[in-house]
Amino acid sequence: MRQILVCALMFVIAGSIFFAVGKERQREEKGAAQATDSKQSNDQVEVKTDRFSGVTTVKLKPQVILDKPDQRLTIEITAKLGEKKIYDYQKDEIRAIANFESQSKAPVSYGDRELHFMVAGAPLNLGKVDIEVDPYAGRYNRLQPGFKIRETFLKIFDRAALELFSKADRVEARLGPIEVALDQSLSALLREYSNQVLAQHKVVKERKP
Repeated sequence: MRQILVCALMFVIAGSIFFAVGKERQREEKGAAQATDSKQSNDQVEVKTDRFSGVTTVKLKPQVILDKPDQRLTIEITAKLGEKKIYDYQKDEIRAIANFESQSKAPVSYGDRELHFMVAGAPLNLGKVDIEVDPYAGRYNRLQPGFKIRETFLKIFDRAALELFSKADRVEARLGPIEVALDQSLSALLREYSNQVLAQHKVVKERKP
């Protein structure tokens, strides 16, 4: 009888151990999957800090805003945080440089060249843009197959613009007569990027003496 009880007890203990090991393995696998998903969702936003200067660069890799057979428009954004400032009030400023690139098969009419965004129903007017034609795009292989004209322009996203994008669940854009609604994934990336810039700026400010 005693042997039966001992065997039963050993069986229960062994079962408990296997159960605990199984649960731990499930947690590890779940954590690894979550880490992989996080890496995949964040690989379009880069955050790098130069260990010599302390300057932190937050970059959004090129993203497609407009994708039509005759024109393709992309945006890339870079913010450098922690650079030396002359005046104290400049320490609160944020300047994220948005680099827009258009490639087209024929000349595009941009109308008044005014750049507007509608972010979660709130208007953001960035004013007129200076569009430059790349005369050497073909010579230096900067054109994608089938396109003949490459044009670029820059705009600054300040703190107010980034704070607006950081809460966006829907973003629309208009450049002259060209209107486009950004898909949800790009709206989410703009939201994530803006939140990263604002968070890193806070870190940089707290780190500075």
